Amino acid sequence: MAEIYEKGQVVVPKHIRDMFGLVPGTEVNFKVENKRVYLEPAYNALAEFRRIRAKYAKHTEKETAQLIVQSEKKMHKEWLNVP
Repeated sequence: MAEIYEKGQVVVPKHIRDMFGLVPGTEVNFKVENKRVYLEPAYNALAEFRRIRAKYAKHTEKETAQLIVQSEKKMHKEWLNVP
């Protein structure tokens, strides 16, 4: 259970933050369905890639940018069937 504070802030319980990798600065979306409010992490591919890069630190910033471009091209080709 959590409490909503004066400014509308709510603390997400630690076990849930850990489960979903929610860290300070994580952007979230709120979704309302059937009188219920859902909170979900906003997907940001670049932020996710940087998080992984920081964790493993295998690539330079330039290499990271190149890998992102390659991944986007692959995604477009596979998912959207675009050359």
